[in-house]
Amino acid sequence: MGTLYNYFTDRDALIRGLFESRRASLRPRLLAAISAGAELAFEPRLRRFVRDVFDAFEAHRSFLKVAIENEHLKPPGSTTPQDLLAGVRDIVAAGVREGAIADHHAELLPLVITGTIRAIVVNRLQTGAAFTADADPIVDILLAGVRSAR
Repeated sequence: MGTLYNYFTDRDALIRGLFESRRASLRPRLLAAISAGAELAFEPRLRRFVRDVFDAFEAHRSFLKVAIENEHLKPPGSTTPQDLLAGVRDIVAAGVREGAIADHHAELLPLVITGTIRAIVVNRLQTGAAFTADADPIVDILLAGVRSAR
């Protein structure tokens, strides 16, 4: 029976292989979270998106811990962060069209949402707490400051 090093030249190559393998299973779930709920109004759609993203991350918790600790080894070419940001921009644009979000928040809010998701993931990985319980409170906090005065 061989060792892992029969398949990978070193630890860095092993981690890069892990990135490729796990990204192949995680990415479709994240893309599904972006498109899910397109028929919903802005707020329920955003809540569903955040919950679905956290569910996907929870299912890949061990990988995320390794990925964050070894981010410098991440293979180039991943567009998942940009895809998530683009998806949130679409959700926020729908909120502006509905009048649920003030137009002047539309540019910054997607960055705040994706940055908040990342911060929660990093913190919850460190503390061992689940991600999913934070989904609705995050949306509550974020929307409290950007609601459109109708």
